Amino acid sequence: MERKIIKGISTLNPVDVEREYYLYTVDYAIKHGFDHYQLIGPIHDGTKGNIDGMTFSKKYAQFNDEKDADYVNYCLEVVNEGLEKLAAAGIKTYMWHHELELPYAFNAAFPEALNDYGDIEVTHPVVKDYLENKIRDFFEAYPKMDGIILTLHETKVPLLKLKNQKLTPTERVKYVTEILYNTCAELGKELIVRPFASIEEDYEMMTKAYEEISTDLIIMDKWTQFDWSLCLPDNRFFAKIKNNPLFVEGDIFGEFFGKGRLPLMLRSHIVNKFTYSEKFSPIGYVARIDRAGLDPFGEVNEVNLVIMHAVLSGDNVDERINEFFNKKYGKAGAGVREIMEHTEDILKKVIYLKGYYYSQLSLFPCLNHCKNHFYFEMMRDDWRIASNEWFIPIGWDRGSLDSVMEEKASAVREAAEALTKLEALKDEIEPSAYENLYTKFKNLELVAKIWKTLTDVFYDYAKYFEYGDEKYKVAFYNDTNKLSALNEEGKKALGDSFYCISGDSLVGAGRYELIAMFLEEIKESFWLEAKAKAELDSEELYDYIIAGGASEGHALMKEVNFSDTLVFDGALCRIPGHMRRKGNTIKSTINAHGWFTYEIKIRPCEENEIVITAGGYDDTVDMRVTVGDKVYNFSGNGNFNEYVIRYAAAADETKVRVRIDRISPNAPLVRSIKIK
Repeated sequence: MERKIIKGISTLNPVDVEREYYLYTVDYAIKHGFDHYQLIGPIHDGTKGNIDGMTFSKKYAQFNDEKDADYVNYCLEVVNEGLEKLAAAGIKTYMWHHELELPYAFNAAFPEALNDYGDIEVTHPVVKDYLENKIRDFFEAYPKMDGIILTLHETKVPLLKLKNQKLTPTERVKYVTEILYNTCAELGKELIVRPFASIEEDYEMMTKAYEEISTDLIIMDKWTQFDWSLCLPDNRFFAKIKNNPLFVEGDIFGEFFGKGRLPLMLRSHIVNKFTYSEKFSPIGYVARIDRAGLDPFGEVNEVNLVIMHAVLSGDNVDERINEFFNKKYGKAGAGVREIMEHTEDILKKVIYLKGYYYSQLSLFPCLNHCKNHFYFEMMRDDWRIASNEWFIPIGWDRGSLDSVMEEKASAVREAAEALTKLEALKDEIEPSAYENLYTKFKNLELVAKIWKTLTDVFYDYAKYFEYGDEKYKVAFYNDTNKLSALNEEGKKALGDSFYCISGDSLVGAGRYELIAMFLEEIKESFWLEAKAKAELDSEELYDYIIAGGASEGHALMKEVNFSDTLVFDGALCRIPGHMRRKGNTIKSTINAHGWFTYEIKIRPCEENEIVITAGGYDDTVDMRVTVGDKVYNFSGNGNFNEYVIRYAAAADETKVRVRIDRISPNAPLVRSIKIK
């Protein structure tokens, strides 16, 4: 019997439901023979996100004042309108949902559910009752919804990071998932789970828990390892799913490759990922088709939807591609296709650095992101990256700095050539279609120049702190001026359609000039780092680290990409965890209890004095420091103080790892680590 493959799309990622676009995608799914539809919605919005944000509570109505009532009522009308159409066409529909999501006022309402650390105790009966009622309320409000797509990360309450729990992380995953699974089953609804794990041990733990709940529980996972960058390998974690059905999730919009604002045709990527995934005989595929309020419909990147549909339907991919270009661009169709054929390779040269993921969700990056992703360390002759994080390919080798610069320069040449070829087709393309194409390819040309100049800025900065030569400081300021000039060129040429101006929901509401923000931050960071380095050099230390600096080096490791840097009280700092400011405090909703660690030089066969300078936003600061295999807990006031550890080194011990853990909501802000 021929295997029937589920063909799905996911939409509105991660933005508010908007009727016109939502219903357009509903009609698109019906017209093109899809049989599975996922609605993502504003999952990162603490008020509107998840099923919580589109449902009024009944039993727990005291928390309804935390909801946006207008948005709930809007969803009740609009989402149900689409569900009626999808159900009539025989298409199953699912809503994305993250847990553990509890109201902000839950702790105050049920203090008996808190443990001695102050975290929610997951096994408390009121938590189970709240979750069960949440599911029932949702499906009563949306009766034609077939199920929920569950992710256990990026929530108000970090399930896997909670402290002093009665259950282990594996048991917690099983406990919470089973509550939702059983409640859905009682209502005749489905639960599909997403491991969304970037660490192999976490993946094995979660899939083990899912299998213990039921071997019928569908596991949905990405076709790239860990996340969506095109540089990431095929998802080898698929092999760890032994007895549960696999459902493959793919990004065909370029979430980390321009987010739809740059030209991108993913023919080889989509075909290759499909070929790889088929080795595991998945029950089907679902493709993300939009991101952050941008979508491919009506423009050239819609070709990726055509490619995905052709692959799922067993059609000839190239015939479908040619049909798309000929229908949309007439006699210029073949020429436009030829130009688009090169876009994936050009963008890889722009957004990768020698195969290494080199950009913040493919937006122009903020400084914190650059520091966390080792962009400065990459430019040092004596570079050291020991992170082993998801965005660094196994066995990655930077090669020479000359080869790095040539990669970026070749992207500039190829992007300019693509724009020239497009301009030669202008008279053969309908004006509005040409304008759309021109905007994309002009952005590509500008972005290639900007990323090349950005790399020059990283180089100048790192070299100055590596060698102290004033010529690098001069070059640093010259190249920041070049970046500023490119920013002005982009605004003049494209206005708010310029790629480096963002109103992106991932950045926040409003209009942001990303390059201008970066330049302000990096100049401040350069000055503060130079000041801190001069002060520390004057102490004639054996070794030191400027935490939060761009050139901190010392084989920094951290929990995935969650160890934020910031300027506080006139100095650079690094915090263990993901930064979320509420008033004058840092409250993390994604990684509340993070860590980072450095390798620092010590004198062998001597007692070394390790001095950590740390303070906090709050009146108090708590941290755990691990040096070698010895653990120290510190608490202090929010002022910046020196915390001293004496460490006796073995005869052959020349380096030791110093690890900083966040162990309470009172996040430490670490300025420096010194060996006196």
